[in-house]
Amino acid sequence: MEIDIYKLMTETKQKKIETSSLLVTRFEIKETMPCFTTHGYIRFVAQADSQLDKVIEIIFLKSPPGIVTYAQQENAVTLRILNRLITIFSSGKIGVTNTKDLNEAHEILDKVKDIINEAYADYLKFGKPKPEDIEAVRKMSWIEIYKCLPQTNCQKCGYQTCSALAMTVLQGGAKLAQCTPLKDLKYHANLARLRKTLGPFLEKTLGLGS
Repeated sequence: MEIDIYKLMTETKQKKIETSSLLVTRFEIKETMPCFTTHGYIRFVAQADSQLDKVIEIIFLKSPPGIVTYAQQENAVTLRILNRLITIFSSGKIGVTNTKDLNEAHEILDKVKDIINEAYADYLKFGKPKPEDIEAVRKMSWIEIYKCLPQTNCQKCGYQTCSALAMTVLQGGAKLAQCTPLKDLKYHANLARLRKTLGPFLEKTLGLGS
């Protein structure tokens, strides 16, 4: 079954954002081209009505590491979500692949707008991320997560092995809170090590819970 990454990223973020705090209110589609991967589909370029330099790093930190790439020199982030690649540039330019038609393009841009404005709300609340937070996400791998799990393969999380859970968590398809044994006192050291490994942004992004 295909994982709806966008839904997983936003299902706990349904709070209303005041209009005055929106960074982006609209996009203009500037160019459409044939898609490289799907015959009859398009790829397109759109332009936001604001610069996005304040939110690129936060979008990177708020996304599961397995589905996001951050290009620091260009200050751009690419998300592998909604069965396509979506690249968001600091200039406000948005590049999207694998799209059926212009109607779907506008639907995708509405979802991109939500991602951007949620990141902007975090920027207004917390400010610019620290370099060490960004570096921690850059280095994160499923093995680092696996090392902190109980490694009992108890299957209480719904996966056959702890390594399978770790890999799926990194891709945004599962949450660390599904590992219920981590709440046991005997795994307190594992939980503490996991929190230290993830840091505050990844702890929230990957659904570790309290």
